[in-house]
Amino acid sequence: MRIGFRVDASTNGGTGHVMRCLTLANELRTLGAEVFFMCRRRPGDLVEFIQEHGYPVYEMTGADQVSWREDAVRVIQILDNVGWVDWLVVDHYELDARWEKSLSPHVKKMMVIDDLADRAHDCDLLLDQNLYKRMEERYVGLVPERTTLLLGPAYTLLREEFFLSSPSKEEWDGKIRRILVSFGGSDPTNETMKALQAVERLKITPRVDVVIGKNHPHKQAITRLCERHEKVELHIQTREMARLMERADLAIGAGGSSVWERCYMELPSLVIETAANQTEVISSLRETGSIFYLGKSSEVNVGRLSQCLARLMDAPQRMKNAWESVKELMKGHRRYEVSKFMMGGGTNG
Repeated sequence: MRIGFRVDASTNGGTGHVMRCLTLANELRTLGAEVFFMCRRRPGDLVEFIQEHGYPVYEMTGADQVSWREDAVRVIQILDNVGWVDWLVVDHYELDARWEKSLSPHVKKMMVIDDLADRAHDCDLLLDQNLYKRMEERYVGLVPERTTLLLGPAYTLLREEFFLSSPSKEEWDGKIRRILVSFGGSDPTNETMKALQAVERLKITPRVDVVIGKNHPHKQAITRLCERHEKVELHIQTREMARLMERADLAIGAGGSSVWERCYMELPSLVIETAANQTEVISSLRETGSIFYLGKSSEVNVGRLSQCLARLMDAPQRMKNAWESVKELMKGHRRYEVSKFMMGGGTNG
């Protein structure tokens, strides 16, 4: 079975999209599929990173912003050279049903990965792995009747490293001894620096692991700050995120796709909203009591973040309550469910 992925990343975002596509690609390859990627070249793209995982990448050069028609023409050219494709997976906010319909004669089946539910799709399978109120109603009228919907955290795409790890706390006193700071690969508003400066203001400094992507626009400044503190360790484009989550007591991060990795590892989070598409997910998680929400990035300064951290460090029972809540969220997770469905194994969803 041959499967193609259409996904992009840049310094402005998209790292999470590439990472979840890579996760699915790895599962499909394990199950015997032949996989390739199609990516537009942009500053901060992850083309080499995808290639390092052993996948061919067909590069789409030219302007950063093109119409869906131009994008479709280039993809069709690639597919004509590649040959028959069983599945085309698209994870891209700028593409919709018009693009998908134009590609349908060139592929057997179409899959969409989405979390906005703000545009129509023409696909055979749609994955939205986030938690929303009235989740089953989100795509009514946006997809054809034939579309299979895989909705909710049960279908979260998790890298193999998470299955090889496990939450290490059987009991916990609620004290924060180690913090994980991670705002995704690009972090265009530099929330990472904000979090590090907030930690610096604490009277008692916990150990801190900092994760950034290799294309982080403020990598040098963050590196210099981390080097000043013996309790702070910097990890660039790490492949050991599960291990870092495993040993942390609190994460400081955004409300993007990595929030489900933290939930799987039973790690409470202090969340700053960095994009509009995170609003509904954050709202649903707040209701569960598994995260602490500070606000939108434009509303959160170093002082406010530091004060919140200090309060949490002095409130072990509050931390324990969040830990108990987050442990419930991913109990129904279905490993390899999406890839098995694509390979013809069906789903009990």
